[in-house]
Amino acid sequence: MMKVRFFLGSWMLCACAFAAPDFSSGLVGHWSFEGCDGKLVKDRSAGGNNGVIVSGALHKERATTSLELDGLGGHVLLPPKAGAGFSNALTAALWVRAAELRNNTVLFGVPYTNANWTTPMFGMYLSGKRVIYGLWGARGGVKSLVESPGELPLDTWTWLVGTFDGTTARLYLNGALCAEQPRTGAIVNNGQPLIIGKGLGHLKPSLSGRVGELRLYSRCLSPDEIHALYAHTSVAFDLAAPLAKKFKDGTVIVETHGSSPASEAPWRKNPTRLLEQLTGYTPRGDSVQVDRFGGWVDRPQEKATGFFRVQKIAGRQWLIDPEGQRYFNIGMNTVQEPRGVEKLFGSGEKWAETVTGQLRDAGFNGLGNGGASRLNKVAQPLVWVLRKNFMFTFAKELGLTEPASGTVGFLNKCMPVFHPDFEAFCDRFGRDLADTASDPLLLGIMTDNELQCPVDLLDRHLALDPANPKLKPGREAAAAWLAARQGGRSPAEITQRDRYAFIAFAFEQYYRIVAKTVRKYDPHHLYLGSRINYHQGEFDNPFFWKMLAPYHDVVSVNYYNQWGPDARQLAQWDAWAGRPILLTEWYAKAMDVPGLANLHGAGWLVHTQEDRARYYQHFALAALETKNIVGWHWFKYRDDPKESVALDAAGGANKGLFDFDGRAYDVLYQRARAVNREAYPLIQFFDARNRE
Repeated sequence: MMKVRFFLGSWMLCACAFAAPDFSSGLVGHWSFEGCDGKLVKDRSAGGNNGVIVSGALHKERATTSLELDGLGGHVLLPPKAGAGFSNALTAALWVRAAELRNNTVLFGVPYTNANWTTPMFGMYLSGKRVIYGLWGARGGVKSLVESPGELPLDTWTWLVGTFDGTTARLYLNGALCAEQPRTGAIVNNGQPLIIGKGLGHLKPSLSGRVGELRLYSRCLSPDEIHALYAHTSVAFDLAAPLAKKFKDGTVIVETHGSSPASEAPWRKNPTRLLEQLTGYTPRGDSVQVDRFGGWVDRPQEKATGFFRVQKIAGRQWLIDPEGQRYFNIGMNTVQEPRGVEKLFGSGEKWAETVTGQLRDAGFNGLGNGGASRLNKVAQPLVWVLRKNFMFTFAKELGLTEPASGTVGFLNKCMPVFHPDFEAFCDRFGRDLADTASDPLLLGIMTDNELQCPVDLLDRHLALDPANPKLKPGREAAAAWLAARQGGRSPAEITQRDRYAFIAFAFEQYYRIVAKTVRKYDPHHLYLGSRINYHQGEFDNPFFWKMLAPYHDVVSVNYYNQWGPDARQLAQWDAWAGRPILLTEWYAKAMDVPGLANLHGAGWLVHTQEDRARYYQHFALAALETKNIVGWHWFKYRDDPKESVALDAAGGANKGLFDFDGRAYDVLYQRARAVNREAYPLIQFFDARNRE
């Protein structure tokens, strides 16, 4: 990727006095929504290229009207000729007010013909919550990606301008130049339509937020003209930003590079909050009294049932331990014996006692997914979770699985949840849950892991082979659902809203059957769900979350690609489902461990162990501050070895709190220990501070 120069000036530029410029010179497209009927948007330029509004609501602004898009496929479609007329100069100016910053959300553009490709022929999209002004050139040429230095503000009207003058592509924010990149070559017209608010097809998130207007010029506006146009158009919008948090904690910068050293993304700077930077907080974790489960003895005792349960107290979700104490679950995933355990620890039994002691000393009060059974037999075992693979086992028996990273793949990514034998299989397969139904140390039961959930799950079901009796039930269920929903519309008219609603329908079939089985054979323990992980189709799907609520005690989420829990997103989940959240996978891997490739795995890539340690504290602090989070599980105990050839671990990766031989990374261990042991006082501190 070519180097991008950033200009770190103010995002807001004071309007200055300019001679009145000609804003119509070179204007080849101008779409605003004042006087719009909600169906068609008129082109106010001489081009006369009117567009069609697909699912949007008009919203009155200070002195104009905007179009509000719901993030479920709403957009404006403009005929292909809108992309014509550009050769070696371009200006595109968009007023936008984003409500969410989902990765790869398209703001506007003429898309590339391959819907899988993110960079448009020209246009803007979001990556890592930053604005990318993208340009393709002639076939075989180099694309340009001009990236904003900071995140796009939420709930704030922002003016984005991209220019190209034949030699340089530039990005402006609210009239101020913020980044540029050298570029040569013509602007190619590929015959695709111009789209506002989404990309080509259904593969990328669509915009959730408002669009004020879009202007296109067949020339490169000068900086003075851009300043003047900003002053001219900004008066129509309320530019006030949301009130900032009252309390300003300090941060340090940790750089990340996506999840792999092979990533095309640049190293990005992330403000990172540490325990010692909390304004007004004095550590007192050493004085906290806990019971044998790790529950908080210093708080009033709630009803004790002998098993874990959930309860909302003063607006915060809590796990309540078997003795009635409030409990925040801090767990470690995949705690398994190292190879050569006898040489390293003396025996498997000694290893189990040693690692349990190490975890407890570091403030971990639980074992997450994939813990060794030997750990349940130590003198003072940790709380644990049980995972039961209903769907994976059923699909394997049917011969409907294929390799997939981090999970079990299904043919065409369609789990056979509509197969008529699935419910009877679950009843048989789940009977041994009764064996652990009386264990008070068992937090709850997970089922399967990261069940595949592509956005086009509906399309994939409709494409299943009807001649295959194992696949036919899935195809028939989808066809019947679509016929009932669409009222005679053809499959070609499927919308993104249809796709999201079908995801909820298919997963409700799964959760209804599995949760019923779990509760039949183990009525005492929490149902923790299937560890969801899809940002698009699950995290952003209101139908999915509303469906989850009746079947889950706690929703388990493998939480990647966010630099700490997103308070806005968690609040949205709470509004949709009202269920407690357990963050069941997250981690960072550093480049300073010799021999580990770090090419695989969804965790963040950082430079050093100190960076990993800082990320741990940042993530933990945000989780403790969020009232519907009831715990987290770090992924994982040990690194993947460099000799690994597994699909999601080849070449090894620095995922562990401990190295492959079971030796702790001291700086990570100590920073994890410091914040883990403060968990209960920090919850008290955050709740009190946020009430002020």
